[in-house]
Amino acid sequence: MATGEQVLLRQRQCCGEWCGAVFYVCRSCDRGQRYCSERCREKSRREQRRAANRRHQRSDEGRLDHRDRQREYRLRLVRRVTDHGSGVEVASFTLRPLSERPIEAKAGEVFCRLCGRRGTLIDPFAG
Repeated sequence: MATGEQVLLRQRQCCGEWCGAVFYVCRSCDRGQRYCSERCREKSRREQRRAANRRHQRSDEGRLDHRDRQREYRLRLVRRVTDHGSGVEVASFTLRPLSERPIEAKAGEVFCRLCGRRGTLIDPFAG
């Protein structure tokens, strides 16, 4: 990209019910993102799956599926053999992805949430 060229950014609002954060995406990264981060996307997907599972459990077919799963589970319990764990605890940590790390900006500057490029906001209401 040439040094004087402006990167145009589009403003988006996160569709996560609990979030609603405003974020920006450059044209080259824009794929119709609805969520500000992978974490919000995953959380929304989990909630969608839970709602679908609840609907299924309330249906006649869902009740029969649950009955069959429980029957198989009780049969497995009879044959269960357990083993002792190693007892060694391992410390773990998680690095936040680049898309979730805060980007320091001067007043009026905006950055692409995905690639981090600085750019100019596209005003969708400009005539």
